[in-house]
Amino acid sequence: MPAPDEPISPPLSPQEREALLGISQGRTTTETACDMGVSDSTVKTYILRIGGKLGTSERAGMVHLAYRHGHLDVPGPVDYIVELPEEQRTVLAGLAGGKTVQEIAAVAKGPLDDVRKDARRLLRALGASSAAHAVTRGWQFRLLGPATGRDNSGDVVAMAGQA
Repeated sequence: MPAPDEPISPPLSPQEREALLGISQGRTTTETACDMGVSDSTVKTYILRIGGKLGTSERAGMVHLAYRHGHLDVPGPVDYIVELPEEQRTVLAGLAGGKTVQEIAAVAKGPLDDVRKDARRLLRALGASSAAHAVTRGWQFRLLGPATGRDNSGDVVAMAGQA
């Protein structure tokens, strides 16, 4: 649920929720459209609307905010622990905060190629197929969300930039 000082986002339609659920599970726009029985452009329109309601254009950020605001059910935890190096935790926090890899590199004051490598390693470590799916896996592994004490992912990226 949102933090007490966090604004409440407008509700998502059932179709928007279904589209976002597909994206959160690592499905492509085409796969999600097929599952929903609609066109790719319809799913893209749903995603654009979701971004407007949640205030971000990045799908990974949308997924994170949807979990925080209760638009999507938080996935159940997994039975094992994943330890991530600090660089990968920074990338995950940045993605959850709605940042692109380029923005994460700029904030962390690190080379873009290194951040891209960390992002690829992060996806492999979490068994994720996309940035949005990595956020879902981050919630499953309790690397993100209120149980971690690191719910404000933007702060983690800001701290990494100060190092």
